[in-house]
Amino acid sequence: MRKLICFLSLVVIFSCKSQSKNIIIPTINNKFEKFDIKAFTENLIQDESFVLLKNADSIQQLQKQSYGFINRIFYHRNHFVLIKKFYHNYNLKEKGVLFNEGSPVGIWYHFDKSGKLIKEENTDEGYSFTPENVVKYCEKNKIELPEGYQKSGFHTQIIKEARNGKKVWVIKYLIPDGDIQMVVLDGQTGKEMERKTVPFVSS
Repeated sequence: MRKLICFLSLVVIFSCKSQSKNIIIPTINNKFEKFDIKAFTENLIQDESFVLLKNADSIQQLQKQSYGFINRIFYHRNHFVLIKKFYHNYNLKEKGVLFNEGSPVGIWYHFDKSGKLIKEENTDEGYSFTPENVVKYCEKNKIELPEGYQKSGFHTQIIKEARNGKKVWVIKYLIPDGDIQMVVLDGQTGKEMERKTVPFVSS
């Protein structure tokens, strides 16, 4: 009897753990950085536009851009990606966190070409319904969110917008018939404001 009770207790514990998933948003600071041009040039393959550097907990994507360079850090089993943009002189331009396929979240830091911090932007201002709340909403409604580095193809997008003066979350995800389901949530309360199906158009 005692063994049965212990077994049932373990089942309850593990089922609770499997149901409650920690939502971790990568931390970021306002420190100045420079682009790792050496890692970029040494690992760049001919005819490729970007470099992938694989680590134990993440994949870094280094890529050239019109303004300079970008370093995207995708963490395994995480819905958020750390973004660092750099000028042509390799000095940091801005950095912050965004949903893997979507909009910025939290504080974004902006720098001038000399490396001076010139702006701290709170991208969550006006959003009482937090990014963590959005993830929980998606989990509850069985909306699959991308985790870590994703190859090409359409993946669920979470976008911040302003509609009629109201800040909202817009979630777009594929549904079984091949179209896209779009859901609009109130940025303050998380209340569903709109839900409609739109055709999927391949880019």
